[in-house]
Amino acid sequence: MSHHPAAKRFLTAITLGTIFGFVCLYLASRGHHEIESLSHPIFWIILTDRILIGMVVAFAGAFTVHPLLGFKYRPCLRGACLGAVVSLPIAPGIFVNPPTGGPMSPWLIFWGTLAAGAIYGAIIDIVATRVGGEGDKLLAVQEK
Repeated sequence: MSHHPAAKRFLTAITLGTIFGFVCLYLASRGHHEIESLSHPIFWIILTDRILIGMVVAFAGAFTVHPLLGFKYRPCLRGACLGAVVSLPIAPGIFVNPPTGGPMSPWLIFWGTLAAGAIYGAIIDIVATRVGGEGDKLLAVQEK
């Protein structure tokens, strides 16, 4: 395994994204056991979305200042914003085929999906920053 900070950050973020993908699958499948099937499209949508959060957060670690607004971008805020944005494409999917008879409304699931993405993104960014760093440290070229 490479000891480059960017590699550590990337591997940490992808691993956490995968773990959170399975956490999300567990939560989504409670009461809807068909989601647990590897052949169910929602299984893959949820899992790949959470892994994508890890990838985006890993790459975004190079930015310590918001690229448009110019303020210092703390890992918690950076990760939360990116996690919510990456979750945005899957959240409206609940309205395509809303669950019937369950205790949760489609709007609650929609907002819960975005909130979970924000929480996962924040945790991923905080941990990945502690493990691999952020900013210029990630962009430095290591000599062999």
